[in-house]
Amino acid sequence: MTQLDCKATECRYNSEKMCCRAGITVEGKDAKKCEETYCGNYEIGKDGCGCNSAGEPDGVTEITCDAVNCRYNVSGKCDAGSIDIANSVGTGQTKCASFSMR
Repeated sequence: MTQLDCKATECRYNSEKMCCRAGITVEGKDAKKCEETYCGNYEIGKDGCGCNSAGEPDGVTEITCDAVNCRYNVSGKCDAGSIDIANSVGTGQTKCASFSMR
């Protein structure tokens, strides 16, 4: 599995920059740059802040990837050793900052 560093601190699954979910999906099927990708599981926390809602994070998360142009996408799974999910333009927006074109 891939190590995930999540900087989307408003997400309900973010706890100390780690994801409390067992897995996420990076969306952006036709993406050609990281700004065209996003975390499909992003949810704003109840008070607009990160909260541990799904369990204790361990920094390792299974990542399904819909971004077919990404060099780390191998049969719909992320093959990178680690990725960064970052905030993007606009409230509630994220991006896979580790996206890299094939």
